[in-house]
Amino acid sequence: MKGKVFALGVLLTAIPLFAHHGGTSLYDMSKEVTLEATVTEFIWTNPHVEIGLDAKDDKGEVRHWILEASSPPVMVNRGWNRKSLQPGDVMKVTFNPAQRGGSVGRLIKLIKADGKAL
Repeated sequence: MKGKVFALGVLLTAIPLFAHHGGTSLYDMSKEVTLEATVTEFIWTNPHVEIGLDAKDDKGEVRHWILEASSPPVMVNRGWNRKSLQPGDVMKVTFNPAQRGGSVGRLIKLIKADGKAL
């Protein structure tokens, strides 16, 4: 009986982990979008760092994007910190767009105006 209770406890604890890490299914990993953009906000928080951007679309109209990056500890290991981006920074950004459209994506690569890649 103790074994069944333990197994049930492990299963119930793991469900939120599967739900959270299934987030990559939100993005179309077969597509990449690259834009020239300006940072509007940089949110250094768990579980994922978020980057708000403004970029012009094909018609020249400004579109606001929110990109999800990795967690702060992972970002630190990649050379980022809470001051890596500031509102007004201009960059070239590449990301996987959302499966269902909209102005959200998952960050792949970011190159600042000075050529520094993050």
